[in-house]
Amino acid sequence: MTSILSILLGLVVLGILVFIHELGHFFAAKACGIRVLAFSLGFGTSLYKKTVNGTEYRIGTIPFGGYVKMAGESPEEERKGSPDEFSSKPIWQRMTVAVAGPFFNYCSAFLMLWVMFIAGIERPLYLERPVIGAVRDGSIADSVGLQAGDSIVAVNDHPVAEWESIETVFAQQERAYMLAFVRDGKKQIVTMVMKPSQEALPNDPTGGLLPPLPAVVAEVLPASAAEKAGVKKDDKVCSIDGKPVHSWFELLSAVEKHRGDSVLSFVVLREGRELAIGIKPQYDPDAKRPIIGVRVSEGKGRIVRYAPGRAVSKAIDKGWEFTTMIFDVLGKLIARKVSANQLSGPLGIIPASGFMMLQGLAPILNFMALIGINLAVLNMLPLIITDGGQIVFMVIEAIRRKPLSLKTQLIFNRIAIAFFLALFLFVSFNDVKRLPEYFRLFGK
Repeated sequence: MTSILSILLGLVVLGILVFIHELGHFFAAKACGIRVLAFSLGFGTSLYKKTVNGTEYRIGTIPFGGYVKMAGESPEEERKGSPDEFSSKPIWQRMTVAVAGPFFNYCSAFLMLWVMFIAGIERPLYLERPVIGAVRDGSIADSVGLQAGDSIVAVNDHPVAEWESIETVFAQQERAYMLAFVRDGKKQIVTMVMKPSQEALPNDPTGGLLPPLPAVVAEVLPASAAEKAGVKKDDKVCSIDGKPVHSWFELLSAVEKHRGDSVLSFVVLREGRELAIGIKPQYDPDAKRPIIGVRVSEGKGRIVRYAPGRAVSKAIDKGWEFTTMIFDVLGKLIARKVSANQLSGPLGIIPASGFMMLQGLAPILNFMALIGINLAVLNMLPLIITDGGQIVFMVIEAIRRKPLSLKTQLIFNRIAIAFFLALFLFVSFNDVKRLPEYFRLFGK
């Protein structure tokens, strides 16, 4: 049920972003005196339409996104040379119309980020520390000697002050990461060389590093080994068999590695006092591993809010981060440092958008801003059928002092349509392969 709701909400999110883009073209066309034949909210057969001042306003049966149809816009339609046709306008006005769509996406993205920073971002306190909570056995991080409890201070010479910053850097999928960290008061440096991934979703994007999720008990299951041993809600596990526990992941690892009938010696912190508790894990045939019967607590959190003025600079910084991230990924795709299998299309974006909407205001605004900026940047690339491609045609026209022939424009358009159709099919194939993973992540 959750996955179905995610898809429906995701369609709404994607529709809003496309509608904002088309709204930019619409307002710019009207401002430049171009005759807009139709402006539609949604696609498909019109449920409602009304003509006002020569423009037919429509509401489509598929209420996601929209489109603008301008007189003289398509090279395939008959042009009468009317002064209110798109092709009859000066180049600078046509460029204004082309740029307006991406510009509206950018402006709306910054507005979303500004609202997000003012409304506040809910953040668990443990994510505000750049401390390694656990290292997966046999991982890249394990092979270079990183340990739970190490405090990371910089990645690739970029200072980090919180766990989110670490995940953001690793999300850029560099070939290697140089980590500076502090252990026992001494600064050390290691280099993690990442393995090239051909998977649609990277299995271990951080190379085995896990966040410092506190080993605090949220719930003790009835008749479990933990309940029989006397474990209580809000107990914090400090050590197991004399080994310090830095995170919930280390607790899970210690329990999963348990074999035989031996008892694990837990030390828990309860109401300021340390207590020794012996727990004998029980094998769970469903989970296919030993368990003790406790659930984790996310711990305390806080809402971080910013004043309107400060929120402007935060929104600009985040928007710039999203923009540079796109070019970074494109560069790595060209250099073949990132697999094209990791590209995603609408089938992937839609459930992810819906899932983010279910998480609250800040996550959905952040995600919509990211997708909006992606839409703006990709539309400005000179790929013929995009807004950027149309601008290239106009630049050529300005240099030649006459537009390209109709035959040439039609050839370019058909090549572009074929290219984008092939690209759509490719990313859709990637998304279909990922669907089971999406449903696992976003709920069934």
